Amino acid sequence: MTTVSLTPPYIVKAAIPNRFTSAIVKAPTSLGSVKSISISFGLKCSANYRTSMAVYKIKLVGPKGEVSEFEAPDDKYILEAAEEAGVELPYCCRAGSCSICAAKMVSGSVSQSDGIYLDEEQIKKGYMLTCVSYPTSDCGIHTHKELDLYSPGS
Repeated sequence: MTTVSLTPPYIVKAAIPNRFTSAIVKAPTSLGSVKSISISFGLKCSANYRTSMAVYKIKLVGPKGEVSEFEAPDDKYILEAAEEAGVELPYCCRAGSCSICAAKMVSGSVSQSDGIYLDEEQIKKGYMLTCVSYPTSDCGIHTHKELDLYSPGS
């Protein structure tokens, strides 16, 4: 059995569990093909060659009707992706334990299994917490919906 680990800056070490041990070192430029392979399979690849399995289009509509659109990988919370795109959203805990970042989804789907604040009824109505929601499809989201959570008929 061989153990392989990848550590920055892209050094591959292979340890063979017997009396012989060897190490293989690759220069960062030798892994440049990771980016081209990822692109050829339709995957997004960041500058540090970390590849996400899926990237979705997120459309946010603010309280005054302002629209922001950006892409978010499936392994990044929507709040984090929005911040990286230069979009300011309300937040407090970043843990899904409050309602400051509440939003309402009008299209698409998210995974918000890390959140603990919203109840099942609120989630069924489309409410979500941007700080703990991963996109699972392209999404249309109305932001700044904290007060709507507590309004009768919402």
